[in-house]
Amino acid sequence: LFIINTRKGNHMLNNRQHFLLGVMLTSLSVMLYKEYTYTSPIIKTETIVHMVSDPIIRGNFELEANEINSSLNKSKLKHLLIYVNALCDEYGVDYGMVKAVIQTESNWNHRAISSVGAMGLMQVLPKTAMSEFNTHKNDLFDPYINVTVGIKYLSHLNNHFDDMESTLTAYSHGPTVTRKYSDNYIKNNFYVKRVYKNL
Repeated sequence: LFIINTRKGNHMLNNRQHFLLGVMLTSLSVMLYKEYTYTSPIIKTETIVHMVSDPIIRGNFELEANEINSSLNKSKLKHLLIYVNALCDEYGVDYGMVKAVIQTESNWNHRAISSVGAMGLMQVLPKTAMSEFNTHKNDLFDPYINVTVGIKYLSHLNNHFDDMESTLTAYSHGPTVTRKYSDNYIKNNFYVKRVYKNL
């Protein structure tokens, strides 16, 4: 790496060779120093575990649709059940209870109209749909709109009553009059019995 100057028999280094030798010695010193003094840093690793509650085991919607006698065809009914299930999760309403209410209210006839003018699968009153959810009566024969309004209304009632029997009675009879009924009537009226029978 460097040339020894042999002129006049002297072993002399020129300036450039001095510089290169100095760089090499400095580099070697730094390397040796780091080798003996360097300790690898302790790296703390952290494992983050996300606790996920057990997923809800979904039903076989095609099988359910095949077991229901409805005015809707089986394909539409299957997709409606998937939608209902998702809405129940969203609004905290029991899926089986909603199916029992539909069975009790309309026998799964999406074109059903009661003697008091309640409409569709969940027999929603047009005045309730408009006042509570700004939904026009002409939309209540659409199964998706009807179950959306019905499930949201059940959820709303759930938040205002202490038990399912009171919620169901309020859904059928109206919330105002339900507050006047005795506990015995609320737990044993014909509507509550019919819904539980259809569970």
